[in-house]
Amino acid sequence: MPIDNFEVFTIVNNFEGNNLLFEDNNIQLCEELYGKLIDTTEKIFEILKDQRAKNNLKWVEEIEKNFKPLEKMLSEITYNTLFLS
Repeated sequence: MPIDNFEVFTIVNNFEGNNLLFEDNNIQLCEELYGKLIDTTEKIFEILKDQRAKNNLKWVEEIEKNFKPLEKMLSEITYNTLFLS
């Protein structure tokens, strides 16, 4: 549940002046982006389950390479969560 009147700020490094600038995040854009990523992930998950039910080995072998960046991202997030928090 979103919190009303809650502002999110990000720090942006200004390389010209080496100053830190604060910019308001567009909350609506953020929600849309998360919604898009979650929707896409859920659809992919359903396709994976469907192809597994069909025992489609050839398909899964062909698309496995597409998951390498996601596996890398997951391992980096897991590492950072475990060791840097």
